[in-house]
Amino acid sequence: MFISTILTKKATQAPNPFQRLAALTILRVCRAREHLSRFLPAVFAAGACTLAACSTNAGFGTPVSEPNPVAPYPQAAVSAPPGQPQVASNGTAPASPAASPAPTPTPVPNTLSITGTSLRLAYDGAAKGPLTAPRLVEVSFALQNTTSAPATVRLVRVQADTANLPDIPVKVTAAPGQTSAVALLAFATPLDPAKYKAIVLTFLDDRKKVVGTAHLEIPAQEAAFTALDEKHPQGVPSIDSAEVSPISNGPGPRFEVTFALTNPSQTPLSVTELEVKPPQGDVVRVPLSLDLPMRVTSGFLSVVLPYRGKSLPAGTYAITARERDGQSLQASAVLL
Repeated sequence: MFISTILTKKATQAPNPFQRLAALTILRVCRAREHLSRFLPAVFAAGACTLAACSTNAGFGTPVSEPNPVAPYPQAAVSAPPGQPQVASNGTAPASPAASPAPTPTPVPNTLSITGTSLRLAYDGAAKGPLTAPRLVEVSFALQNTTSAPATVRLVRVQADTANLPDIPVKVTAAPGQTSAVALLAFATPLDPAKYKAIVLTFLDDRKKVVGTAHLEIPAQEAAFTALDEKHPQGVPSIDSAEVSPISNGPGPRFEVTFALTNPSQTPLSVTELEVKPPQGDVVRVPLSLDLPMRVTSGFLSVVLPYRGKSLPAGTYAITARERDGQSLQASAVLL
């Protein structure tokens, strides 16, 4: 937790946008590893999270994809009812919510480039049944500017396999010699994302000149559960590794909540609703019918939510998962 606290400050306060991008990526890695280390301590006995944190010093490494908060080795998954995440056997890694991003090349002088691209799927919090509705596609990226003038990405053209999707207006600006803040796009596809193999993105500047392209594969949609290590103590269910991020495109102000659920008790857990309270404005409530077997931890769940206001407020967002028996799980996260 100490390392995550430091990285959170770096991700939100770093004066250099590229450092913010790298710190945010490493923060997500460490949060996931801290989450895992609570349940499978042998996997990280060598201090893997500490090793990852070493790259928070000057000269950040290449951004990596957000991992699933469970062990990275496969075993057979146990079937779950339709609409529910799959239950994995002990030590099994659930399907990652994000595909591997394109590696970040060494910056070329006097150029514009797109860096840190990655893709994952998220539940649509505006849908009547988020768990059964088609997922939204989320794409994150940053604009790297090694020229002597400011630059802006104004439009993103999207293809799902060979199908052209509507263009996405956006404004992502990088000062001379710097990298922009991370932008997060969320959009729907004509068919369920599972019907496609990949998303192709073309990024254009103010003059509609191509800045860069990205080819991102569609990841698996089901986030698995993983059985807790038998040595993990019994306890109360919890929300873990919570994170709140702004969505850079419309319609209207939106934000994403990402979290994992853990049930270390000997009884199943039934979640019926997700509730998020921004620092200002109305509480956002979403029906989220999700059943957790006893003694499991989930993969990351991402939900895109609307904000009923002019712009997203900075600060701490309170996250509550309501249980069927009237109890609730609580967590909080600062808007990145």
